[in-house]
Amino acid sequence: MKPRRRDVLTFVAALMIGGAASMGFQYFRPLGERLGRTPMVEDILADPDAPRVGPAQAPLTIVAYSDYDCPTCRLSYFAMQSAIAGRRDIRIIHKEWPTLGPNSMKAARIALAAGDQGIYARLHDLLMRRDGRIDDETLRAAVEQAGGDWEKIRAELAANSDRIDEQIARNSTEAFALGLRGTPAYLVGPVLVRGGLNEPGFRQVLREAGAR
Repeated sequence: MKPRRRDVLTFVAALMIGGAASMGFQYFRPLGERLGRTPMVEDILADPDAPRVGPAQAPLTIVAYSDYDCPTCRLSYFAMQSAIAGRRDIRIIHKEWPTLGPNSMKAARIALAAGDQGIYARLHDLLMRRDGRIDDETLRAAVEQAGGDWEKIRAELAANSDRIDEQIARNSTEAFALGLRGTPAYLVGPVLVRGGLNEPGFRQVLREAGAR
């Protein structure tokens, strides 16, 4: 017995509706885990040594855990910058979390040492936008392009090695407390995202965090 044309059309329509609903669920499902303002989150936000970029009184903070030798970190950095371009209601707290070996650690330590010269933000941007892996030549060129003094940074590293290493260790402790397994990761307001995001993903997480 052949199915009637109306039954066939009804079946096809049901499939289309079901597929659309499934796609909609995938698109609109939360990308992050809502943590709320727990004591741990408050401590992370209050870290006095973490580099900050953006208005101090911004209502929304993004905490970014990253590694300069992590390709996904660099792609996500582009996406985040595009998503927040021109906004004055967001600030970023950078958490250096070098997990990919000695070059990653060296880059993180130099970036933190560069803070005393006021070039952290520019240096971070250059290192995230570079091509290829990190070596001493790349780091020195980036420092100088950012307007820094390479020899002064080396002196800063020698004089304040313990403080810089303690800061990186504290970032690592925070990351493990948050359940992170690697970079990148983002705490967008009360919403934790484990892994990289594209620009639409960042925009969605900003909405999840209450930013318009």
